[in-house]
Amino acid sequence: RELEPGMRGVWLGVIVYRWVSFVWMTVLAFATRDDLRRPGPAFAMIAALAAWNVWFTLTQAWERPGVRLADLGISCALLPFSGWVMQEGTAGGSAPFFATSYPASSALTVGVGEGLGGGLVAGAVLSVALVLSRPFNGIPLTTLTTGQVAALMNGIVYYVAAGGAAGVVSRAIRRLSTEREEAVELATHERERAARLAEREALGREIHDSVLQSLTLIEKRGRELVATGSPAPADRVEELVNLATHQERELRALLSEPQETPPDGYTSLRTALRAEAYATHGITVAVAMTGQVWLPATQVEGLAAAVRQALDNVVMHAGASKITIFADVHDGAVEVSIRDDGVGFVYDEARLLREGRIGLLRSMKGRVEDIGGTMLVHTSPGNGTEVEFRMPTSADGRDG
Repeated sequence: RELEPGMRGVWLGVIVYRWVSFVWMTVLAFATRDDLRRPGPAFAMIAALAAWNVWFTLTQAWERPGVRLADLGISCALLPFSGWVMQEGTAGGSAPFFATSYPASSALTVGVGEGLGGGLVAGAVLSVALVLSRPFNGIPLTTLTTGQVAALMNGIVYYVAAGGAAGVVSRAIRRLSTEREEAVELATHERERAARLAEREALGREIHDSVLQSLTLIEKRGRELVATGSPAPADRVEELVNLATHQERELRALLSEPQETPPDGYTSLRTALRAEAYATHGITVAVAMTGQVWLPATQVEGLAAAVRQALDNVVMHAGASKITIFADVHDGAVEVSIRDDGVGFVYDEARLLREGRIGLLRSMKGRVEDIGGTMLVHTSPGNGTEVEFRMPTSADGRDG
């Protein structure tokens, strides 16, 4: 099951302690079997406890509060039961009290699962059971010697400290996990904000490069017609009208693009691609994409990094005059392709590896494969290059 990495390590440590203490308890039971007052019930109890721990471990039952409570109850019953099966008067003395160590695993389990308060309560409950084990062993509490009292207090401190320490560690890890999630969420929002700012700048550049330049051309030609001092030919006027109408439609299309809010944990692929296009200098980069595609932030980052490397390769090596980025969802996958009209080349992965030219493979293919995608390269000398990234996605990643 998916657990926070720190908590997964803590639970592993608790389970390891549980099994080590159980094995040690079993070894002590066999080693002192001649000193047991009731060996049959003692070994039956060990067999039942083995079955419980096998189920407890294989099903990861420690994650359920009810099971943790049941496990604590079993350990509490184990302590007086152990006093009952041992030779009378030997509990807490020089003879090994074989069930003392194992119940601490229940205190650890409750402490990790419930936190500091739960761990302390579990330790206190086990301490009461430990005290009751003395009368079950035929030792009245009023007749305890100094050594027996010290042994009893040692066990009490052992249980309470185990539960409390586990609770402190668990609370600290959960707090760190929460802080980390908040930091990741904040970073994701900041990246989205930066990408949207870059998209605004890209939109402004599109308006400047396309619409405003066309309006300037319309103004220039209109002044030329006015300067002639004679009626303008119908075809010239129609040309200006068509140009103005076309640019009006383009401007409306640019300004009417929806600015949706992404689902939690997702970000806009279109925004990221436009940001990369805007950041590319020295060559014209166009982004063509229908609709909106939301992807997990990690996937968008990986795709954007691969696209950035592809754009850099074109600028540095392709001798191209323009680049077009196409993006769409097809057959349940996001497809992003970067096409250029450059010189092209012979794509041979084996040769690139032999020659140590691994930038293409590591920076693009490696990044995309790390997030579950694939890369294809279509190119030949003199025919430009197309790099295609394909990323499986769920059906709800597409909006519009």
